[in-house]
Amino acid sequence: MSSIIKVDDVAFPTLQVPDLEKQEEFLSDFGMVRVERTDDTLYMAGHGPQPFIHVSKLGEKKFLGNTFYASSMQDLESLAHSDEFNNIEEMASPGGGFRTCGFDPDGIGVDVVFGIKPRKIEVDLNAIEFNVGGIERENFRRINQTKRFTKGAFPRIKRYAHCGLNSTDLEKSLDWYHRHLGIIASDLLKPGGEAGPLLGIFSRCDRGEKPADHHSIFFLPALSQSNGKPGLNHVSFEMVNVDDVFMGHEILAKKGYELEWGIGRHYQGSQIFDYWRSPFGQIHEHQTDGDVFDNTFPPQIVDVMLDGDPNNPEMGPSQWGPAINMETFGDERGL
Repeated sequence: MSSIIKVDDVAFPTLQVPDLEKQEEFLSDFGMVRVERTDDTLYMAGHGPQPFIHVSKLGEKKFLGNTFYASSMQDLESLAHSDEFNNIEEMASPGGGFRTCGFDPDGIGVDVVFGIKPRKIEVDLNAIEFNVGGIERENFRRINQTKRFTKGAFPRIKRYAHCGLNSTDLEKSLDWYHRHLGIIASDLLKPGGEAGPLLGIFSRCDRGEKPADHHSIFFLPALSQSNGKPGLNHVSFEMVNVDDVFMGHEILAKKGYELEWGIGRHYQGSQIFDYWRSPFGQIHEHQTDGDVFDNTFPPQIVDVMLDGDPNNPEMGPSQWGPAINMETFGDERGL
């Protein structure tokens, strides 16, 4: 099935929370910086060129939706002319730009933007080389250079990476996002293989020959995750390197936030991950070192029960690190 457009990437999530001051404190500890705060809206940035990567609205706790980057103004116009998106409007948020807005089959907001002006990068986002790999000593990559991080420094966030959505119908959701935004499947999770039940879909942007993250959206079944209620499972942000993940873990633990899952390395996507609850129960993830694919890589059928220790199979395991708590991860607290 053809797509109206093919988005280039995810831009930012929009969450609704009852207290913007508490939200800002958490996101600052998480590694973000405030860009702008009004009576009802908080814009937070990472350290990359995007003017902001996280938006919080004042109100009853809720996930309002995701925003994606269009590849051109023409694409934005094409989407705006479709039945399920509105007319293009100018954005009043930092960096300006234009957007069109719609809703997915579960009523989750989907905005697509173009023309947001980037900001100047003030932090070095180049990861210092690791001295790993190869048996020959001449292959070392960091020579005559020490690696130093300031104890207690806040982690560096490059960008918004992906989100997990609890969906009432996984295939219907993927079909909708593919038709409108060009999203394609990376992994179909089916215990038992092809004939097994569909328990999740990792999906990515179709950027043609250019690499895309293994997943920009992870669709999970709302029936088993959140008692049938659709909404947010988690939002994830890419860090500069593994040191930033561990530095973030140390700060968030010291501040007394609730750890949901981590630190570990995923199977699907391969990221090193660390998941934390905000003061309002919404799960935020630090991640780094994920897989990337171009659009020639076909969808994989993944029997998740074959991952990990065959004598102690677990759903959603990590290659290393603690096991997931299936009773809490992505539950109603985060909706």
